[in-house]
Amino acid sequence: MSELTGGQMVVDCLIREGVERVFAVPGHGNTALLDAFVDRGDEIVVVPAMHEQGAAHMADGYYRSSGKIAAVCTSIGPGATNTLTGLTTAFADSQPMILLTGAVHTYMENRGVLQEIDRPHGNNFPRMAEPVVKRWWQPNRVDQIPTVMAHAFTAMTEGRRGPVLVDIPQDLQAEYGPYTPHEGRRRATARPVGDAGAIAEAARLLAAAKRPVILAGGGVVAAEATAELTAVAERLGAPVTHSFMGKGAFPADHDLYAWPCGDMGSIPGNAVTRSADVILAVGCRFSDRITSSYKPGVTFNIPDTKLVQIDIDGFEIGRNYPAEVGIVGDAKASLAALLDVLGAADGAADYRDTAYFAELQDLKAQWDEHLRPMRTTDHLPMTNSRAMVEIRKALPREGILVTDSSNPANQAFNEFPIYGPRTNIVAGGMSGIGFGLPAAIGAQIGAPDTPVLALVGDGSFLQTGTELATAAMLDTPLVVVVLNNGGWEAIKDLQINLFGRERTLITHWTTPKGEPYFANIADFARSLGCTAERVEDPTKVADAVARAFDTPGPVVIEVMSAHELPWTEMHPTGWWDITVPAYLGKTRDEYVEQRGF
Repeated sequence: MSELTGGQMVVDCLIREGVERVFAVPGHGNTALLDAFVDRGDEIVVVPAMHEQGAAHMADGYYRSSGKIAAVCTSIGPGATNTLTGLTTAFADSQPMILLTGAVHTYMENRGVLQEIDRPHGNNFPRMAEPVVKRWWQPNRVDQIPTVMAHAFTAMTEGRRGPVLVDIPQDLQAEYGPYTPHEGRRRATARPVGDAGAIAEAARLLAAAKRPVILAGGGVVAAEATAELTAVAERLGAPVTHSFMGKGAFPADHDLYAWPCGDMGSIPGNAVTRSADVILAVGCRFSDRITSSYKPGVTFNIPDTKLVQIDIDGFEIGRNYPAEVGIVGDAKASLAALLDVLGAADGAADYRDTAYFAELQDLKAQWDEHLRPMRTTDHLPMTNSRAMVEIRKALPREGILVTDSSNPANQAFNEFPIYGPRTNIVAGGMSGIGFGLPAAIGAQIGAPDTPVLALVGDGSFLQTGTELATAAMLDTPLVVVVLNNGGWEAIKDLQINLFGRERTLITHWTTPKGEPYFANIADFARSLGCTAERVEDPTKVADAVARAFDTPGPVVIEVMSAHELPWTEMHPTGWWDITVPAYLGKTRDEYVEQRGF
């Protein structure tokens, strides 16, 4: 037993848990805690962020690329509340991180001191965060800190992963107390395997299926179950589609790859799920984006199609569709058990010789042909599709693509090939713009020897682009491609398609004179210390990206992209429930008829 300050205890606990990076913004509420990192700088590195939302996204991206948990350290009040978007994004996508925030001194709680959230309860920030963390703690004695920290790491990693919060009063950060670190094994190391009887029943259904399909979700990536998923797919000859978070769980150049399903899915993805007799869903929560807002017959025909569902979280089993067989367990362990029961193919014909396989290849060819016009056009400003083709030429196979929301993320989802797990990072559940750039910084820090490219729109960049200062300070070798179309293009097109061209509002940026407004992204990036260039010719994009990967430090490529229909159109093959105002009469009636509810 020794005496340490509360801040020193926190730092020692982090180091013992293997944490190597802390993404932080300083403030008066965490000064004593940050001071405790100074003497341990050779064991744990504190990375400065420009905004607390950016710090949380960095920690999130760091975990997604490396599989290693990072900490976020911020101050009291706005320093804490600014993290909520980042916390929510991690929570929605089941990504662990530990948020350490400053809190009111224990002896001044409820007095309404500077930045205290004190109504209806003193020191109340944890209640704001409660819906988006697995658990939270607010110790009131120094000697509680070691136990709190141990429990925090257990909560982050057991079952369905997610972020946690430790809100530390300022006096505890500075005060001495007896410190006895937790020793010995305190957590389960074995992966939970699904019930043997349920796995046997699943194997029976899948082996007898004529049109089996596998739907891979983020749980496959989280469980590092790509090899097991691939083995099951090849054993069954089953096409593999995926959710936003499941992209990368199955290589895009595998002949059983069916591209994604859902409203922004693909021709093959929606065709095989719609016509399947049995679907094996692994680590997928069946959100509205993957199900075409649950409209029957667009993406799924469950329960006519039998569903076998594997998930670490039993709450998700049967949540949105009835499951013929529900298996609660880790994706890797449960798929391995399923493969054991399925056994060898017993001399059956290779799946490549079947009519089902030939049908899949034809559907994929149709999808390729559907994408071809937007991918090959020389129209200026260039289409996003053409830009993505050129970027893929220059991004190495093992390189990491980071997106966030809107047109860049949606189009990357259904047309940008990804070949391995942890090489596609996206704000799946929250789909928040502003995630891409800071998450890519974290991803690059987490995977320093892997090329990382952030692909974002100008709307996203203008939310969190100041985080380039962190990349510049650290000389992070990151490539950022900003598709600049002068506005909120995805929502502008939605307004036009739903209400008409005369009813767009604030989505097409203009000056007071009505002239189009385009931010000068390249000049802004240079002002923060980055290398930058603007590219307008699509034939020069691949060379610019390749050059950027050969350039030290962060590089920003501003790509001037299309900002008028039809050149900004995406490639939806499903349906998404976007409400239509009642005054639109026939259009409203048609919309109501299409709803799944």
